[in-house]
Amino acid sequence: MSSAYDHSHSQLNSLLPRESLLWIFAAQLAVLLPHFSHLPLWLLGAWTGAVYWRLEVFRGRREMPGRLVKLLAVSLAIVGLALSYRRWFALEPMVALLAVSFTLKNIELVSRRDALLSLMLAYFLAATLFVFEQTIPYALYGMLCVVLITAALSAQQGRGSARPGRALGLSLKLLAQAVPVMLILFVVIPRLGPLWAVPQNSAKASTGISDSMSPGDFSELSKSDKPALRIAFDGPLPPPEQRYWRGLVYTHFDGRRWSEPDFGHQTARWPRGRGSRSEDYGDTPESEHTLPAVGPRYRYQVIQEASHTPWLFAMARPHSETDGVRTTGDDTLLYRMPVSSRLAYDVRSWPREGLARSEPLGSAELRRHLQLPSAGNPEARAWARARLDEGMSAEQISAALLDLYHRSFTYTLRPPALGSDSVDDFLFATREGFCEHFASSYVFTMRAAGVPARVVAGYQGGEWVEQQAYLLVRQYDAHAWAEIWLPGRGWVRVDPTAAVAPERIRDGLQSAAAEEFMQDALLPLHKIAFISRLRLQWDMINYRWYQTVVSFDRDRQQGLLTRLLGEVSPLRLALLLGVPVVLALLALLLWLHLSSRGPALPAASRLYLRFCQRMARAGIARNPGEAPGDFARRIEREVPRLGPMARQITLAYERAAYGDSAAAERQLRRLLRGFWPMRRARPEVVQTV
Repeated sequence: MSSAYDHSHSQLNSLLPRESLLWIFAAQLAVLLPHFSHLPLWLLGAWTGAVYWRLEVFRGRREMPGRLVKLLAVSLAIVGLALSYRRWFALEPMVALLAVSFTLKNIELVSRRDALLSLMLAYFLAATLFVFEQTIPYALYGMLCVVLITAALSAQQGRGSARPGRALGLSLKLLAQAVPVMLILFVVIPRLGPLWAVPQNSAKASTGISDSMSPGDFSELSKSDKPALRIAFDGPLPPPEQRYWRGLVYTHFDGRRWSEPDFGHQTARWPRGRGSRSEDYGDTPESEHTLPAVGPRYRYQVIQEASHTPWLFAMARPHSETDGVRTTGDDTLLYRMPVSSRLAYDVRSWPREGLARSEPLGSAELRRHLQLPSAGNPEARAWARARLDEGMSAEQISAALLDLYHRSFTYTLRPPALGSDSVDDFLFATREGFCEHFASSYVFTMRAAGVPARVVAGYQGGEWVEQQAYLLVRQYDAHAWAEIWLPGRGWVRVDPTAAVAPERIRDGLQSAAAEEFMQDALLPLHKIAFISRLRLQWDMINYRWYQTVVSFDRDRQQGLLTRLLGEVSPLRLALLLGVPVVLALLALLLWLHLSSRGPALPAASRLYLRFCQRMARAGIARNPGEAPGDFARRIEREVPRLGPMARQITLAYERAAYGDSAAAERQLRRLLRGFWPMRRARPEVVQTV
């Protein structure tokens, strides 16, 4: 036993050959490449330098680094991480730290033990790919990385194991054997929520709705056709005029930019788990968040793309019981941390017409929704005062302003630049704008008339994907509208854009601005029907991938196990795990049994073997190496009555086996059918005196 231990110990500490080193470096490079989209580029330089040093050591041009060089390399890496990241407790610096340790290991890569440690780190680093992205291309690339790492691991086994064909073949064979176990564990292992949450670097760029809005922001979003939301309904599809996916509410205006500088007023508490009451959310009066048990409503699931912001999107009056989602006092949804990857959440929404609020706004809310700069935009203020002097109500002022938009304004993706008094310039000079121009000027003017108002940003519309029954909302569907407070009715949605371009709400941006839509695109792919269909098919594949694999949570697992087992119990789960394992073991045993039997014999040889077995049972066994003719003559000598039949069978076998005669093979089969020799009696022993 000690000799076996010494042998394995010496193998672990033996020096690495050139082929093994190349396999290790190839696996490392494959794992590192996709990480450089979010990790600092100096890490690639550090890895290249470490690999170059190790190859120079192999060629005998350099020595292995000493303690001083190793200490210097570690110090430089720590300084680089400190300069690259503002905070350490985030996802990117943690992955970068793993990549640094993975890189620095190369300068002391000497034995197979070092190679084993490096490749184990490579497995961990490959797994972190799916923390950032869970798309199909990333999944395929992750599988490729695992294949290469496993091939590099198998290349360390000894002479000839590093050959590309052998290493890759062994890797694929091992991983193929692991696939059934992986599938069973994917279905059966309990889906636990994360035990901790590590935020991503907040400095990472994001696309979509931002926390502020100024003229031109939404027209920039109209240039992007990236998916933003995918929405599947459990029931009827809402009509286009109700497809408003609200995300943020802007109440503060500084003269040009709308924002919500203080999320602190939305002090809604986090849900305490499934089944939490909607009254528990928010700091507004209880009646504001009380949702009716009956009445028109929509149930749907939203799959939101990564936005790196905490706000979610839903229809008006949303309520969600998804873990980590809360409802704010502004009728919006927030997630507990920035959405750094695709997120699925379930929502119920009620049409606003059935949820009137009779309580007046509180003094703090009133001040917040009437706030305007002390100066600026005098013409818009004068217009609002004139309507008040005429004795108009809030509804009449709103109708007059919408009529002005309808008669005199143009909807365009290329609005002219505005001056310091942006509202006046838009209302009384340019009169050309996008949705943010209409929403901003409307809310400003209504506030100037003493009507509480606010800007709402989100998305409007979406493309219905019939094959998979979901609504696809893209970035160019970004939209801004307004809400005003009316006594007895509460917050009422008003979309000034609909007064100018109703087709924008009914048919989408492509219909409302067909000539200007995606005009800046280098390749106008949206105009090529074949390409558009391919992109839609790819989006459907991504949607099904997320629904089936990525969002396979506890509820979906419970539903699948219930369909498979009827009742989920420890015994049935054990059977679900044990039966495939037993079947796999039986299949393995059968394969080993069949493979140990060697190649199949020709039909004539199998028939002759059957003749020899019958003769052995009769007491005359064929000797090893005995020719068929010699065996037939021995049968004739020992049992004369079987001699003629043995000669015929032997001649038929020789003609069938060596002469390739089908007639002889049929004759041999016919002769054996009636040949059943009896076991001969044991000879008597004669004693002589």
